Amino acid sequence: MLPKIFYLSLLPAALGHPHLQPRLDNGLARTPQMGWNTYNHYSCSPNETIVRSNAQALVDLGLASLGYRYVTTDCGWTVADRLSDGSLTWNETLFPKGFPALGKYLHDLDLLFGVYQDSGIKLCGSPPDNVGSLYHEDQDARTFASWEVDSLKYDNCYSDAATGYPNVNYEPSTSPQPRFANMSRALAAQNRSMVFQVCEWGIDFPARWAPALGHSWRIGNDIIPHWRAIYRTLNQAVPQTSFAGPGQWPDLDMLFVGNDILSIPEEQTHFSLWAILKSPLTIGAALKDDNTSINDESLQILKQEEVIGYNQDSLGVSASLRRRWTEEGYEVWSGPLSGGRTVAALINWKDEARELTLDLPDIGLQFAGTVKNIWDGTTAQNVKTSYTAKVQSHGTILLELQDTTASGQYPTDTFATSTE
Repeated sequence: MLPKIFYLSLLPAALGHPHLQPRLDNGLARTPQMGWNTYNHYSCSPNETIVRSNAQALVDLGLASLGYRYVTTDCGWTVADRLSDGSLTWNETLFPKGFPALGKYLHDLDLLFGVYQDSGIKLCGSPPDNVGSLYHEDQDARTFASWEVDSLKYDNCYSDAATGYPNVNYEPSTSPQPRFANMSRALAAQNRSMVFQVCEWGIDFPARWAPALGHSWRIGNDIIPHWRAIYRTLNQAVPQTSFAGPGQWPDLDMLFVGNDILSIPEEQTHFSLWAILKSPLTIGAALKDDNTSINDESLQILKQEEVIGYNQDSLGVSASLRRRWTEEGYEVWSGPLSGGRTVAALINWKDEARELTLDLPDIGLQFAGTVKNIWDGTTAQNVKTSYTAKVQSHGTILLELQDTTASGQYPTDTFATSTE
């Protein structure tokens, strides 16, 4: 049965979703998907041992029980040619037991089976060439369903026929939308619901059309293993935060937490902002293989239950940029949470530790009965108008505010003073 399309574009702004578009609704991704992906650490060189070892680590390290359940083998898993019947197959050298067996292994761990394919003629990462799904969408969707796949990440390389199928084209001759629509229809025709992750790198502002086709969409080009990528990605997110909602999530790309790229304060910033902007949380670090184990400090960041809770909050509203001080090198993001709570993040872009102050009116508040500083592990009571705390270089003050009063309101029992 084909999934319903819900039209939410007229949902009142007061409910937090002023720009929701026609939305695919098959009951999946009611909160942002969470999991692990091979690409950020292993690039386009995955293998069966790597995937199984890291999947087992999701369980053993307590990550699966926190929601990290989608395990996706990214580029490099298939081969240059299809089988004689035109169907996809896996690289038997890298995956000797095969993809159906890999899916069963993941399901036996109570994890979910994610695969990667491309809307072009070849996968990203070719050569060595890996065949893509262009013109084979129906057959490939049937194959994925037969393998009991739970999610599909669908990329955008080698896809523009008019310009000779280049590897990457950020100015294509036509919108990528029809190719993603073809795969969306093919997946919907299967007797198995699969999360569909649109990965066209934000080329044609997919927030306008991707929610009707899939459950998440990449807002921009790939995250790179450098601190500057965090600032760039957040800038790309600014015009798209209002499109987030149950079943449709702006994807800021995979996490570098635990990949020994960023400092611990930088990892806290990275994880905090991805979480409160309602991006899918996809671990890109090696959790456990023959050579590598994730360090404990990074693991504890990925396991921070309050931050995960902000990402998975039932209200499903993204934080948005509230104010930026360019010369002073800091900015504020904030958004509503269920239960009348508010989350706020002050990012310190400077290369020095310092104190920063959140002026509550910048996030629409005048008073908070309780302010929880998540990374400090401290709590303040009866905070009036502003809150100040120390923050490390490139770190973030992440706050949860409860029992709040809107800005411009000064209740007597809170703000009045007596001379008696």
